[in-house]
Amino acid sequence: MKRTTRRGPSRGQTHQDVKRSPFGERLFTTRKARGLSQAELGELVGLSKRMVSFYEGDTQGPPVDVVIKIAKALNVTTSYLLGESPMKTIKEDMPPSIRKHVKTLQKLPPKDQKAVMRMIEGLAVQNGVTEKASHK
Repeated sequence: MKRTTRRGPSRGQTHQDVKRSPFGERLFTTRKARGLSQAELGELVGLSKRMVSFYEGDTQGPPVDVVIKIAKALNVTTSYLLGESPMKTIKEDMPPSIRKHVKTLQKLPPKDQKAVMRMIEGLAVQNGVTEKASHK
């Protein structure tokens, strides 16, 4: 049997116009703000792109263990994702000089951000700090 229901936005509708649950809206906007695709977020938390899309839609949200993984990957609190508090990032001990560079990086165009990330990943691999990640 052929499926006739259409997934995603209707004709003339953008992804931002899709009706979402409060959790789905916060997940969508935070993922976009972090510059991640659904597939990239899925890789970080062990979900398929399809499941990330599902959780961004009008649903009750994922199980608690998945909410925790998503919050860690997006560097926000679970309370924020669940709509219980305003936007809060997880505080990490980061020297001010690195924090300054991160803020500068966030202001760069996406293409330049990816170039910087590739350089960092290359140096990390060269120094045995981490494995090389793939960029799409």
